Amino acid sequence: MLVLCVDDDDLVRRVTSNMIRELGHDVIEAEDGESALERLRNCGRHVDLMMTDIRMPGMTGFSLARRAQADHPGLNVVYMTGYTDGPMPPGPHIHKPCTLRRLEQTMKSAGHH
Repeated sequence: MLVLCVDDDDLVRRVTSNMIRELGHDVIEAEDGESALERLRNCGRHVDLMMTDIRMPGMTGFSLARRAQADHPGLNVVYMTGYTDGPMPPGPHIHKPCTLRRLEQTMKSAGHH
């Protein structure tokens, strides 16, 4: 499975990406919404799952998901947040930081193993 991990915090993005790799998946990283959309367009492979931070400068994770899913129907999304206030998505999401087990469970709930 190929996962796109989007987070404006370099450390969080690296740690999350490493955890996804530990679970046996390939990862593409992006630091913001525009970079994520570019990577989706140009990676040359089908991206199975996008994990995105909700609060990012420039484009929220919600806006990114809408735009990404418009161009890539069927793209599953897991939202990540370090905040407990504000809107939370109805679908799969995790609070940062998370454990490897919680990450795996959330990825499964998004429809991927």
